[in-house]
Amino acid sequence: MRKLTLTAAALLVSFTGSAMAAQVWNITEEAASGIKSAQGTWLVTEANGKISGTAELQLTNGNPLTYTFEGTVAGSTYTVKLDKRTDGKNGCVWTGQAGEKSKGSVGEVQCDNTKFKIRAGF
Repeated sequence: MRKLTLTAAALLVSFTGSAMAAQVWNITEEAASGIKSAQGTWLVTEANGKISGTAELQLTNGNPLTYTFEGTVAGSTYTVKLDKRTDGKNGCVWTGQAGEKSKGSVGEVQCDNTKFKIRAGF
């Protein structure tokens, strides 16, 4: 139901002709070992080289994971700070690089005490 609501909200914003384009990205977070740890969506607003939004994911144990994010886009490189994570990870910054033949981005996340990977499909 939430995913449907997020999708509807994104479509509403895109049809209103707003200068900011809202999108729903499919997100997978993986441990450094490659094991999936969370899946869900980002509701993304991207304009003028800046990106921001909210994340709603589900951890593999079934618990929800939410956070906000903001950062910059330079060419095909995203540098995004992940704030207010409900899993307690602090100081997290994702550096994602869009693939040449894919509709998405993948990159490492460096937090204060851990590293992991985010795969984004858009």
